[in-house]
Amino acid sequence: MGRKKTDVNLDLIDLYSGLLNEIWGKVSELIGEGLLAFLILLTIDRMSDKFSILRGIRVSEAGISLETMRNQCRDTSPEDIHRAFQGFIKSLFNVFTAITENVINRELFSAVLPKLREAEKMISR
Repeated sequence: MGRKKTDVNLDLIDLYSGLLNEIWGKVSELIGEGLLAFLILLTIDRMSDKFSILRGIRVSEAGISLETMRNQCRDTSPEDIHRAFQGFIKSLFNVFTAITENVINRELFSAVLPKLREAEKMISR
């Protein structure tokens, strides 16, 4: 018997929480917490019409929290959670490209790609 949808959802959110906090740690060293928080909030605002679950991401100069999202995503399909985060991360990378000409993306690529692959495996089980 397969895993329950809520278990997969929580595992996905945990995976993306770890990834976003890893991104936070690396990028905040390069551009600062305030600017990074602003860019993430801007990206959430741009993406939230298409992926409303992204409104559950909480951002401050202290970092990123997905605790609100954990409670809101119980009825969301794992595929929709994955698509929302894929779109969010892609948009965030586009912002980073625009302001740093790929400097940040090169720093993050090795951390992000394996996590995205892991998420794809989680939803295909």
